[in-house]
Amino acid sequence: MIAKRLTCLLLFSLSACSTTEEQVVDLLEQIAAHPIDSPGWQQAVDNLATIGRPAARQLIARLNPGLYVGEDYREFRDEQEQLRTGCAQALGRIKPRGATAALKDRITAAYTENERTACLWAIGQIGYSQVGIDALKVQLKDSNPVIRIHAAIAIVKMDDNVGDDEIEAAFTDARLAPIALQGLEESSYFGVPLLMRLSTDGGPQQQALRQIIDKVKDQLVTQLTAEEPVHRQRAANALGQIGDPGPTQALVNLLTDPSNQVRFSAAAALATLDQAQGIDFLFQALRNTDSILRANAVKFLAEVQSQSGSVESQLISALSAEAPLARAGAAQVLGQARVQTAIASLIEATTDKTAEVRVNAIIALGQIGTGQSRARLESLRTDDDATVAYYAEWALGQLGPS
Repeated sequence: MIAKRLTCLLLFSLSACSTTEEQVVDLLEQIAAHPIDSPGWQQAVDNLATIGRPAARQLIARLNPGLYVGEDYREFRDEQEQLRTGCAQALGRIKPRGATAALKDRITAAYTENERTACLWAIGQIGYSQVGIDALKVQLKDSNPVIRIHAAIAIVKMDDNVGDDEIEAAFTDARLAPIALQGLEESSYFGVPLLMRLSTDGGPQQQALRQIIDKVKDQLVTQLTAEEPVHRQRAANALGQIGDPGPTQALVNLLTDPSNQVRFSAAAALATLDQAQGIDFLFQALRNTDSILRANAVKFLAEVQSQSGSVESQLISALSAEAPLARAGAAQVLGQARVQTAIASLIEATTDKTAEVRVNAIIALGQIGTGQSRARLESLRTDDDATVAYYAEWALGQLGPS
């Protein structure tokens, strides 16, 4: 009886598999029979994307020109173009990692613009791979500006800024500007630094850029509840860069996230927005006995101070805090962020009774590199603590000759 049930299950599984493959084949034939972007063509692409990974193997196969020989021969070049373009679009929505190698071989000048742009878009949607980004960078030198802008957008989606100049230049071209705007909208948190720079440079498309930023902001707020911690973290970082206080409560909710990096990213975003919840979180971590939490606090406070300057007064005040860990951490941050207004307070901190505080204050003065601290650093070369004396010598080296 059990064997009979297993046989039935196996037959059902094989039948379902066969049905899916047949459905994919039928949809591919529909793509081949309809012009690119026509309703019938787009419907078939949408349905293939809905099938998802079970369709990916056949989609990847249809990218290969070598397939269209023998029994799979297609007389009309239009059919091949329609197939490859449609398969690339569906793969970009399914995002199978293994597709990048096949896609990057179809972005060269041997293929039509439709095929190339669809494959470039799909590579960007799938995300970072070394083979993908290397192929995209080659296309930045293509003679076709449409290919260059699509390559640049795909590179942004891989968290690389080598194509930023190409995107910026596109905003002066009526044909390319819509491609650049659409691409930046699709780039989510990766595109935010470029979006913010372009929106404040006073160049063309300012109104359109602000509209894109609003759309991206809404996407990022949704991503704050994503299942993967890396998406929550990057969304929080990007919202801090956008600087809109609207998502404050959504960021506050992440201060209790299970992931350390998510919590600190949310706190840094809040601190950049000058929100007390984020600032308090980071300064509490600065005096935590857990070295990992302290290191995170230093890292994120330095980023906040460098980007917005919103925690400068709190950092200088923390040099006089009761907890030595807070004093040492504040000195670290002030040095890493190179806060010039903290020089006098850092010189005072070199007299601290705790050697760790003196060391970090000395390192900070070396990082800031001002001659104002030279005399004090000279006197510390003979400090009773060997580590203090060593770093005083190092800091003097950073100042250069007197």
